[in-house]
Amino acid sequence: MSTEPGTVEPITGKYVHVDINGTDHRVYFEENGPEDGTPLLCQHTAGCNNQEWRHLLTDEEITDEFRVIAYDLPFHGKSVPPTSEDWWEEDYELDAEQFVETIVGIADALELKDPIYMGSSMGGNITLELADWHPDRFQALIGLECGVHSPGFHIDWLDHPHINTTEVNAYSCWGLMAKQSPEQTRRETMYLYEQGATGVFKGDLYYYSVDHDYRDKLDQIDARECPLYAVNGEYDYLTDPSDGREVANGIGEGATAVEMADIGHFPMSEHPALFNAYLKEILADITGDREGDLPETLTPDEVGVQLGPSS
Repeated sequence: MSTEPGTVEPITGKYVHVDINGTDHRVYFEENGPEDGTPLLCQHTAGCNNQEWRHLLTDEEITDEFRVIAYDLPFHGKSVPPTSEDWWEEDYELDAEQFVETIVGIADALELKDPIYMGSSMGGNITLELADWHPDRFQALIGLECGVHSPGFHIDWLDHPHINTTEVNAYSCWGLMAKQSPEQTRRETMYLYEQGATGVFKGDLYYYSVDHDYRDKLDQIDARECPLYAVNGEYDYLTDPSDGREVANGIGEGATAVEMADIGHFPMSEHPALFNAYLKEILADITGDREGDLPETLTPDEVGVQLGPSS
């Protein structure tokens, strides 16, 4: 659907200063929705930025009720490295402790009360650490493409002087998206990946593939007061729906696994219309506005989205 010339989108962009392990970081975020709405804090995928959430930020059905906030992690997008450190003297490498400290720090700096956290890929995996370490900080946790362990992706050719990593990083994402997703939005997802700084994608994948491992720790998580949703796309071969079910079964009460049919690893950017429709069902479950339990699999027919040609 085209937009009329002169349309000004209601998204606002700001910077907030966040203390992360004693270092001041100037963090960029965009938001839309009522100031007193339920905060929905959105984390992008590894090596990318908050533009992945632009279609969610303009969904009026969601922003009428929720204050949607999408931020750039430090070193990503418009959140430049800290000015108080010689950050160029060592490789960027994200671990679980730093990741959690950043997310909670952003929520605290923005003074968010009972926010819902949602992240995809590495942002989905981190819901397990958030649920384990900070269960009282969030109203609910939505882990898109979430898994207990995702090894094998912290590899040298994602940051190598003989390789055009900008192009390689983008094309490594192509096969992770569903063939049903519109080509325009799949290409845009790749385009966003071409904007990342050298070494940042690989550095994020240190957390994703090396530091994150909950295979023997799911029983540490109590999701009864802070529900956790493991929501995985049918066409995601990294963390497929069986990985989401493993998370929910391992945690038990308070954890729910949902399969998203006909969508892949980047649901919010590869097929925004379908993902937003799926998300509305999950948000209604969190707020208690949904009649009945969530189905094990959400389908386009169930949410009233008709799939078109992929190109």
